Amino acid sequence: MEEHHPRLSVAGTVYAAIIAATVGLFVLSIPYGALAVFSSHLSTNQTTASSQIAYIPVYVGLFTVALPLSPSFGLLFVSLTALYALMLAVAAAQGGGLVRALRGSARGEGVVALLRNPLSATIVVLGATLLATILLDLLQSSVGVQTGGLSGDPFLILVSLVIAPLIEEVGFRFFLIGVPLFAILLLIRWPAGAALRSLWRPSAAWDGVTDESSRSVAVPTLRSLVYLLMVLSSVLFGLAHFLSGAGWDIGKVSEAALDGLALAYLYVRYGLHASIIFHWAVDFASNAFAFYGQAAYGVSWTANSGYSLVPTIDIVIVVGVPGLIYLVNLLFKRAVGMTRKAAPTPEPVAAGA
Repeated sequence: MEEHHPRLSVAGTVYAAIIAATVGLFVLSIPYGALAVFSSHLSTNQTTASSQIAYIPVYVGLFTVALPLSPSFGLLFVSLTALYALMLAVAAAQGGGLVRALRGSARGEGVVALLRNPLSATIVVLGATLLATILLDLLQSSVGVQTGGLSGDPFLILVSLVIAPLIEEVGFRFFLIGVPLFAILLLIRWPAGAALRSLWRPSAAWDGVTDESSRSVAVPTLRSLVYLLMVLSSVLFGLAHFLSGAGWDIGKVSEAALDGLALAYLYVRYGLHASIIFHWAVDFASNAFAFYGQAAYGVSWTANSGYSLVPTIDIVIVVGVPGLIYLVNLLFKRAVGMTRKAAPTPEPVAAGA
């Protein structure tokens, strides 16, 4: 009997290869970032990897708590980078695995297959969101609304970009979405296991719930609550950047809020590690090569050099353009589907009326 093999899709194969290359870019950013951090030529004020950090901040929304810990910058970098690498490995193994998702895309399933795996889904959402953010920035700039940018010692900026993914995702996603949902689930006596799992992945609260008749709160109500928390956390995330004093202007509020919605989506659907990976990719993986260029060759990390342009072109253009087109199309189809469901069915007209 002749075996049937699915026909390969050229577009799906190319996009799967792009996603795989982007994963490789993420992995390569770790040693290049390490070379920059442990270089003695990056800092402009003699701060090195052996210098100690004053404290480690912990965010709860707009509030900051200082942990009385002062490890060296080098130790902090190594510890956090090991954590991020572990999260990358976990995300790659989930949802049937990254390889299976890439094969599904190549065999004609397209982006749908990629959205089953947390790592490939994060990369698709990452590219689409960064492209949308750039388009928003261009629109805001055209009417005089400026975004601003980071300024200061390059070494300290790089270290802050390593710390931010963890503390900001815990502060704005975990504490502002996961914890309130967990508290509400306990109050309404939701199954304890689902409530606990929702801290890591809020959608776990309604996964597998089939009988809602015995629940005091229906699943659609819980989802609506989570959507509200997602919007609230995203707005606060945008405000926090503007109020941080790090050099951002008013235009950063809307841009960071847009990024916050993507981060919240990844947290709710895939888990906290997915939003942390997205944040780490934006802050560190896409900039590590530029900081290496400055540390090794004196090329400013803010210059439009090959060190900064290659990751930007890959993530924003090569990943982002098809990703944004697909996600906008998906959202449009869902909106049309919801509108059709909500539309009242016309009454049949009686013959002879």
